[in-house]
Amino acid sequence: MDKPTIASILGTILGLAAGIGGMLLFSQQPAGDNTDMSNKLAAAIRERDDAMKARDDAQKALDDGNGKLKMIEQANRDLADELDRQAGKNGDDAAKAKQLKDELDKLKGASAEEQRQNKARIEQLEAMLAEHGIFEYLTDEEIAKRVTELKATFETAFAGKDKAAAMAALRDLQKLGPRAYDDAIEVWRKMAEDFGLKPWGAGPGELGMTFQDYVSLVSNFGLVEYGLTNPDVGSDFRIASIYNLPWWSNESASKRAQLAGDALSKAKGYEAQAAVDALKDIADPSTARYLADYLKSNTDNPEARKAAILALATKNTDEGWAAVEFAAENDSDPDVKEAAQSALNQKDVPVAGVLITQVIEKYQAALAGIKVGDIMTEYNGVRIKTLEDINTAKKDVPDGKTVQVIVRRGDKDVTLTLGSGMIGINGVAVAPK
Repeated sequence: MDKPTIASILGTILGLAAGIGGMLLFSQQPAGDNTDMSNKLAAAIRERDDAMKARDDAQKALDDGNGKLKMIEQANRDLADELDRQAGKNGDDAAKAKQLKDELDKLKGASAEEQRQNKARIEQLEAMLAEHGIFEYLTDEEIAKRVTELKATFETAFAGKDKAAAMAALRDLQKLGPRAYDDAIEVWRKMAEDFGLKPWGAGPGELGMTFQDYVSLVSNFGLVEYGLTNPDVGSDFRIASIYNLPWWSNESASKRAQLAGDALSKAKGYEAQAAVDALKDIADPSTARYLADYLKSNTDNPEARKAAILALATKNTDEGWAAVEFAAENDSDPDVKEAAQSALNQKDVPVAGVLITQVIEKYQAALAGIKVGDIMTEYNGVRIKTLEDINTAKKDVPDGKTVQVIVRRGDKDVTLTLGSGMIGINGVAVAPK
């Protein structure tokens, strides 16, 4: 409501008030007309009250209008300030954009020699990263391209019976990391089958690989770990990965033991024996626990359980011996119970020598009657304490000559005759406590 309107209303109110006052002061009405006068007076008072309320409403509307006007004025000031700030920011952005464009123009204007030097430097850095097996910076497309190239190189080398080139291609595939592991396993399998998987070591031999060549095919511990943790990996590579674990002495022994232990807990068939052998050869205290848990589980693989007994005997821990005692009393297989009891007989060995942990069928030790659990103490009259002692003494025996060996079996010394050729045993050095 504007000011003229409010002034008009106020004037009307004042006029009414004056009129009412005049009526009261100057009217000379007869007494009989008092009722009529009272009514008129009451009506005038109501009009006055209505006029005063209208005045108050008008004042409130004026106050509200003034408040809103102040808010609008403040909003206008804030908007003006923001526009000034944005204008400054846009100016800064424009300056930055100009700076970047100047840099881009400078790069575009670099000489051909500078561009050549930059390209050479990039190639040098990439070569250094590749040399150290660092390929994380490559995109998936770049990895796929290198995989394709290396597999083609391998196929050419394999067809040409170039062992060195084929092995180099496999090593380079492994260096590409997890994104190339499946392809590396595919190449490994072709080379392993050439060496011989079923039967082992009796493959076509197109590349002429030796045993040492075969065991060195896996040259990346990440690939070993992948083979043991990816359930989709075939059993052949999983077994190869298990057998690789003891060789990686530069990796954490506890981690390798855990990988072998986890593999043993899920193993079927020959995988279990491979895992037991790995745990036997890994020097970490946790290996005894994995072997003991496996032995107590009474699995469906008695050969692996016997191997676990022998491994625990060499670990010589209280936990391991408790598991062996459990097997001697509770195992469902008589041969396993016998192996466990035989191991217990050697718990506190009476003599120093080589505790026989493996006797290979059809070789001289098996033919002579040597048994797992025997302690070999003499070979051809030479006192022995280690496997190396046996190998050294054997060099002095002419080809074709038989020798006598002495083994401690239980509480007796037994003399046996070994023929010439491969002895076919494995064992560990033991001595009385």
